[in-house]
Amino acid sequence: MQILAPFRAKILQFIGLLLGILLVQWLITNPEWVQRLYTERVFVWITRPIRWVSGTFHLAIGELVYVLILIILIINIIKYFISNKYSIRNGQFWVSLGVSLGIVLTQLYLWFMLLWGFNYYQPDPSKKFNLKVKEQYSLAEVDSLSVQLIREMNQSRLQITDKQIDQYAIVGENPSIKKALFPSWGDKLGYLAFYQPITGEAIIRDDLPQLLKPFTLEHEKAHQFGYASETEANFIAFMAAQESMDPLLKYSTQIQIFSYAQNATLWLVAQKGDYALWKKIVERNKSMLSPQVLADRKKIKAFFVARQNERIPGSDKLYDQFLQWNNQAKGLESYDDVIRWVLAYNATKTDSSTSYSR
Repeated sequence: MQILAPFRAKILQFIGLLLGILLVQWLITNPEWVQRLYTERVFVWITRPIRWVSGTFHLAIGELVYVLILIILIINIIKYFISNKYSIRNGQFWVSLGVSLGIVLTQLYLWFMLLWGFNYYQPDPSKKFNLKVKEQYSLAEVDSLSVQLIREMNQSRLQITDKQIDQYAIVGENPSIKKALFPSWGDKLGYLAFYQPITGEAIIRDDLPQLLKPFTLEHEKAHQFGYASETEANFIAFMAAQESMDPLLKYSTQIQIFSYAQNATLWLVAQKGDYALWKKIVERNKSMLSPQVLADRKKIKAFFVARQNERIPGSDKLYDQFLQWNNQAKGLESYDDVIRWVLAYNATKTDSSTSYSR
């Protein structure tokens, strides 16, 4: 125990932080508390002034904050090892390093939970929308959704001109929505946009295909409102499109949801090993889509194909693990899981022949 004596203050600090983590773990066992105490109060109180401050800057300072944190971290690590270069062989050095690292990691975790992380543990919004979301969907259900979306996309595309699509701009009246300063990072790390909890900004790549932008923007807005789950953020974006009078947002949303629905359909068929049916569905969907919609989807596909080899190895796995650690058991599949919610929403409509718009 003598070797620990010089680090008593640090150890006591570490123990205090661990008690804070235990308190966090206790709080997140009650989603209703999380929603009432954190999401509807603390999160709002924190993010409003943060977004006001970040909104005074035209640049996406959230990216610069991450760069600054990384630089400070690297400098401190180098300085620490340089200042202790003669103590590396000493057991006390490694004890000090371990305790210091533990303090830093626990502090980061507690700050993350305070600024954002608690939102992952609030109740899902199914009750708010009077939805009965099923755990599983059938092949017939999801294929029927795909067909319905094809009809809606064809109709929506007739209401939109190419000029309207080309002129769509990310940054509007909301000062906390920013264009990414370093969009190529998204190619390396695999993101189209992200919510920055330190600055409260929704940061979106401006190099995205135009028709991806409206839905992606609504997804990030949902995060700003405290919907942390990717499934729920997708659904809130979907609902925003239903309430909107903007045909471009509706079309962008339909394209995205159709991609999820068609992928889910083909995955279920693949599970059956029925390649003939798989091919038949693909050919049917292509034949039903209008030439304009096909051309739009081709542009979107080309964007991802051109960047498919730029991803840093392991980045998808790391993000998948991050989502699982934060109460999203399906990880990256959480994005696609919005299909269950859309089907539940469809089930609430009295006339299933109508579009999603209310």
